Amino acid sequence: MDQWKRETRSGNALFEQGDYVMAEQHYLSACHLADIFLMPCADPEGGVAALVVSYQNLAELYRAQGQHPQAMSALQAAHARLSHALSAPGLCHAHQQALLRGSGQVRMDIMNTVQWLGVSRQRTYRPTPARHAATRVHH
Repeated sequence: MDQWKRETRSGNALFEQGDYVMAEQHYLSACHLADIFLMPCADPEGGVAALVVSYQNLAELYRAQGQHPQAMSALQAAHARLSHALSAPGLCHAHQQALLRGSGQVRMDIMNTVQWLGVSRQRTYRPTPARHAATRVHH
């Protein structure tokens, strides 16, 4: 978990400095480490939190660069990993609950992103008025 924290802190510092390329490398490394922590372990809350935070950081990095499809993909990847982990046989109740909470949090992030993208698109998309609207045939 210490390596994950170092990668996350390094990514955060680089993000704040505007070095998105290097921040992405650290965030991707944190995501990889968090995937490992997601396996059944002594600290299910910590493992799930690490995964959620890692992919949220990656999504925020992409959003900051205007790469909204990549941000959505990062969140969807987190949700897929949590869902896959939930399907593992023999999970203890604490791990199931942690996975469900993490999955719910990521779903909210996905819905917020979809809503934001819809609002943003509405602001920028202005349909051109039909030139011959008065000549439409009504049935």
